[in-house]
Formats: sequence, C-alpha cells, structure tokens
Amino acid sequence: MQEIIITQDIAGQRADKFLARYLGAAPKAFIHKMLRKKNIVVNGKRAEGARILLVGDVVTLYLADETIAKFTKVKVAHEGPLDVIFDDESIIIVNKPANLLTQPDSADGDSLTGRLRYLYANADFDPVAINRLDRNTTGIVLCARNLSAAQTFSKLVHDRQIEKNYLAVAHGEISREMLLEGLHTKDEAKNLVKIVPRGTLGSKVVTKVTPMKYDGGRDVTVLKIGLETGRSHQIRAHLASIGHPLVGDWKYGGYGESRQMLHAYEIVFGEVEGGLNYLSGMGFAAPPPDDMKKYIV
Repeated sequence: MQEIIITQDIAGQRADKFLARYLGAAPKAFIHKMLRKKNIVVNGKRAEGARILLVGDVVTLYLADETIAKFTKVKVAHEGPLDVIFDDESIIIVNKPANLLTQPDSADGDSLTGRLRYLYANADFDPVAINRLDRNTTGIVLCARNLSAAQTFSKLVHDRQIEKNYLAVAHGEISREMLLEGLHTKDEAKNLVKIVPRGTLGSKVVTKVTPMKYDGGRDVTVLKIGLETGRSHQIRAHLASIGHPLVGDWKYGGYGESRQMLHAYEIVFGEVEGGLNYLSGMGFAAPPPDDMKKYIV
C-alpha cells in the first residue's frame, strides 16, 4: 500500500492522468481497472479517472510494493552544471550548453531535465521543459515548476504568445530580410528534415531571417531568426534549403565548427493571464557561448 498526498504543485489534473505519470510503465487499462475495483481510491472512496485532484486529496494505492515498483518509472537525476538565468516558484529559465540533450534519450542518460531534477530534488513536481533544443543548439529553455505553470505555458505556445528568437551563423552572404515558407517533412530513421517550397505533403513552416552582419573574410552571415512555427530542425533545414546552411551543421551541409552555430538567445512573453500575469511583456536573454562570439563581435 502507498499513500500520496496531493500538493499545490500537482493539483488540478485528472486522477487517471496523474496515475499515468506516477505509474509510468502501467497500461492505461490497468489504471482504470484498479480505479474501478477500488484498488486505487481518493480520500478512501472510489474515484472516476476524470476526477480532478485537489490540494489535500489523498490517493491510496492498495497495490503490492512489487507491483508499484514494477510500474513506477525511475527518473534519473544527474548532478551537473546548469546556467539558471531566472527562477521562482513557477518558472525556471536555463541557458542550455552544447552537447546536452533537453530530455534523456535513455533510462540513465544525462539531460537538462535530469540536472533540474537533481537541483530541485526536494520539489513535489519534476520541472518540465516547455521547449526543446537539439543536443548541440545552445540557449534558452523554458521550464515549469508546477502543473499549473506547465499548462499555462503550453497554452501560450499554442496561442503564439511566447516569442523565441535565435542567433545563427550561416555560410554565404544573406543581404536582405526574408520570410521563408515551406513544407516540413522528417525522415525519422535518419533524423533528417527536408523543407520544400511547395507540394502536397508536410507541415507548413515559417521562418523569419534578418541579417545582422556579413563577414566577407569568413564568408558567413550572422542572422537573427524568428519562428512563427516550431518544428524539429526547422531553422537548420530551412537555411540549408536556400543554400545557406549553418556553420558547423554537418548534417545539413555546413562545416567549419564541431557543432551548428545556433543559439536561442531571447524569449519574450506576450499576454499572460492568471497567476503568471506578472510575466506579461517580460523578456529574458542568454549570452551566446564562446564558440559563437568570434562571429558576432
């Protein structure tokens, strides 16, 4: 048997959704069966999966310890450096370094979320990354410290109320501002994206490209990139599709560095409602890493 007291950080979600996270390896059918048979109860009473959990509710699992252990996903915490730009009771903004995944790709793999789990080990809610960056893309990752914040930020992303801007260094000269549009398809087996200007397959992507500086000696252009959509490898593939791959982006035709020269340098909140309205209009910036500074200054 195990009892779980619902705190402010995890309240507000459906019972079945909470249990699906807590018993991460359990089939959904198992969870609903246990609720139906009262092997899992809320405040000592049978509960429907759709029941919204409130602060102070007690979820009791009348399950063998072996069963709980079998279905509980072990979330590995990793000790490692983190450049935290801002944090409070709801939000964490981190400047992610290169060669670090946002989410782990294996049960015990190092990642930004694993390092956050170590840093906030005593919290009731594991910090959730709202946006993801490729392993070798650096810069701002927005994370939520409680369920309510995660839901708010996800809605803001959906409503395009979070502006994200990137710094990039591309091969060749780009002399004018461009609004690139195309259709995005991904080869999952090769982890490779293709963007074509027109066709019948793929998701629409829009990338705003603003040149900031051209270096004729290196034949590279420093760019400010704004995303109107946010798809996997969007910036990398879109620039490659017009013949200007990122410096260091060997996957998409670049060269000259050991990683793609791409940095998420700024995040700006639009209108935020509810308890996080203090973020309305606020912006946060992360300085670029040393390997990019030589192109920018």
